[in-house]
Amino acid sequence: MRLSLQSVGAALFLAAKGMVYGLTHLVPGIGGGLILIVMGIYEQFVDVVGNLFVQPRRWREFLAFLVPLGGGMVVSLVLFSRVVTVLADNHPVPLAFFFMGLLIGTVPTVLRLHGDMRPTAGRAVAFLVGLGIVLGLRTVQSLVDGGLASLTGARAVAFYGGASFLAGGASVTPGLDGSYIWMLTGVYPKVVDAIGRLLELQIDWGVLVPAGLGAVAGILAFSKVIDAVIKRAPAPAYYAVLGLIVGALYGLWPENPASSSVIGSVAAFAAGAAAAYGLSRTGPAEAA
Repeated sequence: MRLSLQSVGAALFLAAKGMVYGLTHLVPGIGGGLILIVMGIYEQFVDVVGNLFVQPRRWREFLAFLVPLGGGMVVSLVLFSRVVTVLADNHPVPLAFFFMGLLIGTVPTVLRLHGDMRPTAGRAVAFLVGLGIVLGLRTVQSLVDGGLASLTGARAVAFYGGASFLAGGASVTPGLDGSYIWMLTGVYPKVVDAIGRLLELQIDWGVLVPAGLGAVAGILAFSKVIDAVIKRAPAPAYYAVLGLIVGALYGLWPENPASSSVIGSVAAFAAGAAAAYGLSRTGPAEAA
């Protein structure tokens, strides 16, 4: 099969989007599903991943999408795991405001995903459900003390797999955050450290294998469910997404915003909103 310059360029562009998606797995508070929305590939993503094993006749189409996207994601995880950790440790407030701006910038894109987004009572309920899910997760965080510390051996491996299954599902659910699930269950430091050490050719099989397999399984399972929901009830689904976005803003608010300059925080917020706008221009969503 001949590869045209156009097809190669499209694959490289998709790989670049995969790198952006990969970053969301490293930063607590920002969900991969939202980034896929603003890049204009969310519905394609859940369609491809959700039907990967049930529509084998479309495998060529599926692989043309997943290989560059997944490759970009893996490269991003390996290259930037240490960078993101340093930024989160040393500049938490500007980083939080950057991601809040990014979230706000996704709202216009979500509103364009369906042709009829007029508010109704049912859609208001969907919004409140989405908001409640995120607020509930934030409440649970304050009640859970990392459950991994007392686990060893096979139990620890199983825990990594289970936590990563939920994290993978969250990463494709707009407004939810896979890395937050890792933090909630206490596996985030271990997973990110293990990914970062790949650059030093050090492989922690007991962490990376169950975390990787669990995350992939979660993405596959949740994508199938989300694909079905979007196709059957698109407007309520997107109102739930808006609720998830508002809840995520609450979860991202820094504990001590006064510890950073107001100008820096405002600039970071504006940069995040501008980044969301720029990403949305790379692949605008079509209203149905």
